[in-house]
Amino acid sequence: MNTELIQEFYLLQQSRSNAKYQDMLSEKVYSPIQEANKNVTSWMSKRGKMLMKLETKVQLTMRILQRKFLKF
Repeated sequence: MNTELIQEFYLLQQSRSNAKYQDMLSEKVYSPIQEANKNVTSWMSKRGKMLMKLETKVQLTMRILQRKFLKF
């Protein structure tokens, strides 16, 4: 009986420490990583949109220059 109580107490401590460990992981590891991923994704999206606008502007400018200077 005494060993069973000690074992039960040990398992209870393990489960509590596991919950605290999970909370610590969530608070100190997962949350900052999720925030960083969100920021990087946002930055990449903005950069991609900017590059697409730049690409269309360059294509338009190239067409204008071809019509102006490369008449066949």
